[in-house]
Amino acid sequence: MTEQSKNSQPRYANRAYPLADLTRALPPLSAYQAFVAAAELGSISKAANHLCRTQGAVSRQVPQLEAHYRCALFVRHVSGLTLTAEGNALLTVAVNLLTQLVRHADFLTQSASVLTLRLPSTFAIRWLLPRVSVINLALPGTELRIYTSADDAPNFTAPDVDAIVVRGAGHWTGMNAIPLFQEHLTPMCTSELAATLKSVADLVRIKLLHPGQDRGEWRCWLDRVGATHFDTEGGLVFDTLELALTAAAQGHGVAIGDPRMAKERLEAGALVMPFSEVAQNGLGYFLVFPSQRAGQIKIRTLADVLTQLAQEDPSIPAR
Repeated sequence: MTEQSKNSQPRYANRAYPLADLTRALPPLSAYQAFVAAAELGSISKAANHLCRTQGAVSRQVPQLEAHYRCALFVRHVSGLTLTAEGNALLTVAVNLLTQLVRHADFLTQSASVLTLRLPSTFAIRWLLPRVSVINLALPGTELRIYTSADDAPNFTAPDVDAIVVRGAGHWTGMNAIPLFQEHLTPMCTSELAATLKSVADLVRIKLLHPGQDRGEWRCWLDRVGATHFDTEGGLVFDTLELALTAAAQGHGVAIGDPRMAKERLEAGALVMPFSEVAQNGLGYFLVFPSQRAGQIKIRTLADVLTQLAQEDPSIPAR
């Protein structure tokens, strides 16, 4: 009785043969390649030339298969080789096997040259895109594909996602989380609106712009400055920080967020920071990927270049 595999991977139990059969001794793959070439070309010498091997090497590999299968695979005659019935049957199997191996190798080669990165839309627009040329230089020969999502979760159910930039606390089971930077929170608005804000207390009459439904960013900052009496349930709620900052730049109220994500608007004067107080909410931005991908060169390179760029980026742009 053959030993059954203890491998619990999906679909493994449905294989036609147990592990002991799948791992028993077989002729080397090069012997099957030599056999296929000889069958297609009808000649040992032509097969050797095609494979860039010596004729003697190919001549030994075909009999090696015949010895393993205990039958003649070719009828040898002056004009060349003709397949026997057994040889013709083996040719079908060998061609199918080699075709699958070649296709799989091509797939892996193609996959290695593509890196799919998913990230929050505001992070993509305001932080990554200004640095994408540097990232591309660090990944020569790799096509970078960028997708955005409002989901702050490292969900790798999509098979083509290599890594995700996630805003969170940095703890996800089975994942490597490379810290990029901690999130800093401060209010931002137009200079005209900022001129009316002489103190934090003046915010009570201003519409607060929330970058998320939980309104946690404003609560965190107000607690930091001791304004615990504020009601943060009002105001406008958006599903991304980008929308909240856009609304603030159009004068609809005061947004709260990380100044890194508003750097261009702050430098252009479209937004200003009316208060000097900055709060940290314990969250940050992380490059996240399954732990088993940690050895992939493209993932390591992406992690290195994003970490370096994050370290070079000041936490609070000049006011």
